[in-house]
Amino acid sequence: MDKKIKLIIDFDSTFVKLETIEILADFALHTKNDKDKILNQIKDITNKAMIGKIPFSRALNQRIKLINPRQEHINKTIIFLKKNISKSFEKNIEFFRKNHENCYIISGGFKEIIMPVIEDFNIKENQIFANTFIHKNNNITINENNPLSKDNGKNIIAKNISGYKIIVGDGYTDYEVKKYKNAKKFVQFVENINRISLNDKADLVCDDFKKIITFINNDI
Repeated sequence: MDKKIKLIIDFDSTFVKLETIEILADFALHTKNDKDKILNQIKDITNKAMIGKIPFSRALNQRIKLINPRQEHINKTIIFLKKNISKSFEKNIEFFRKNHENCYIISGGFKEIIMPVIEDFNIKENQIFANTFIHKNNNITINENNPLSKDNGKNIIAKNISGYKIIVGDGYTDYEVKKYKNAKKFVQFVENINRISLNDKADLVCDDFKKIITFINNDI
């Protein structure tokens, strides 16, 4: 990969097959009688945020309150997601090992979960940007001072990454990084989910990371 290119990658439904917050909820709510009802609420909030129908900050806070997670649930989520990295990312792990200095993760997910899940891909901690948990009195909340807990958080982070930027992701917040000119290209990654309303906004709609490598190599 040309060293001038900075590759920004989403985590949920992109680097991994699923939405972290839904897996976390599944573990946290396993003893609740109304588990299915709450999970459906969480999925509905996620989908509305991913297509831009509700602000991300509101979606995040609503979902965490519904989940009320504990550290044991976080640990189980890490183990589960390590087994559910997107297939084409796993197949192209050598790309990351060779180009990790130019790869960044910007996610509305959680850094404490992302770091151990992708440790084999060699992306440095200071190139992983995500929400962080606050542990207090056996309760877990979101650090609301983190830009990624707020609306337009991905743009705030991406703006401070220099170079020719390409963003890869499945959702509206990823597209917004290009929309507000903090990336030159938006690749919509659809190996796990295809949010059809975004297809016409993408420079490339792609179901395999290998195709993204080709796109990058041909872009400059």
